[in-house]
Amino acid sequence: MKHTTCPCCQCADLDAFFTIRNAPVQSIIAIKSYAAAMQVPRHDIVLTFCNHCGFIFNSEFDTEWDYYTQGYEDQQGFSPTFVKFITGVTERFIDKYNIRNKTVIEIGCGKGDFTRLICALGDNQGIGIDPAWVPGRGEPNPNVRFITEFYSQAHSKIQADCITCRHTLEHIFETDDFVKMIRESCQETPPVLFFEVPSIVRILKDQAFWDIFGEHCSYFSPGSLAQLFRRNKFEVLDLFLEYDDQYLFIEARPVDSVSDTVHPLEESVADLKALTRLFVQKINKHLEQWRVRLERLKEENRKVVVWGGGSKAVGFLTQFNEIGLIEHVVDINPHLLGNFIPAIGKQYVGPDFLESYRPDVVILMNSVYINEVRADLAGRGLHPELIGL
Repeated sequence: MKHTTCPCCQCADLDAFFTIRNAPVQSIIAIKSYAAAMQVPRHDIVLTFCNHCGFIFNSEFDTEWDYYTQGYEDQQGFSPTFVKFITGVTERFIDKYNIRNKTVIEIGCGKGDFTRLICALGDNQGIGIDPAWVPGRGEPNPNVRFITEFYSQAHSKIQADCITCRHTLEHIFETDDFVKMIRESCQETPPVLFFEVPSIVRILKDQAFWDIFGEHCSYFSPGSLAQLFRRNKFEVLDLFLEYDDQYLFIEARPVDSVSDTVHPLEESVADLKALTRLFVQKINKHLEQWRVRLERLKEENRKVVVWGGGSKAVGFLTQFNEIGLIEHVVDINPHLLGNFIPAIGKQYVGPDFLESYRPDVVILMNSVYINEVRADLAGRGLHPELIGL
């Protein structure tokens, strides 16, 4: 499957600039057996740049595959570091736009953590929409209900004062159609929008190949994200980066005409194009340095584990699993433990496993958590070399 026009602006002036061969099409589903995990197919990822709007997407993305109804497991709320971060971000948003005693919709709510949080902090009524929602997760809240469906035109009839969408837009291929559908739902009560996506700028600058994986088909920069919303008659109220510049937030509201106000954080298409060129120049050397490092650890008979399951671990192991060094992937999400990694086959273990395994090296998939993980390891009497990505 080859897509030849930009999903954001429909332009055909495209440049493919980076390919990952045979990447698992899924990365964070709970799979109960090795055999089932190894049946998950692989497919090339081809990052492609739109020379018109600067949007970056996987032009080989298979839009027919069922990514999200087979046990999708993406909760981050088991980490105190993450809970502190998302609570602070949510409190600031509530205060900024007086999101109190309002109706809030979350598109792509996952297991409902954020829906419950924004409702608890602002005494709001919440509606979470996601086919991957699972009953029984989280504390019950009578002011919150969930719809286990993909967001569609049918849900656009639900009127809300606030529409949130966190870490979902990067999973949507037809991005312009999706945002257009949301805009059409804003006819009666103009809501405040609060969207969050990974930032491709940080991926390009750091050659963060571990953040490129099967489910992510859309990769936004501040400029391409803001342009998408403006084209669909939203005014960009604010645009900012959080979590060590990994996460990009946009706050917007519907307006009657296309806004021409550019936010200071937005880069030009030319600037982003230059970053893709720099990425291409550096990525192969970066990958080779990692390969040499891992092969040396294997030669030294060092015991190495990855800490942090899900997408980043899959993105990392896609490049290096054949070295045969890393046998265990650690995660604190109890719903992942005992499951097998799609198309790679490693079984997730919990931190307790490390007390007997006693690793020499822990590769941490997100350095934001380095203090939390170091303290956890030290509390178990473990002091391995800790490498944060």
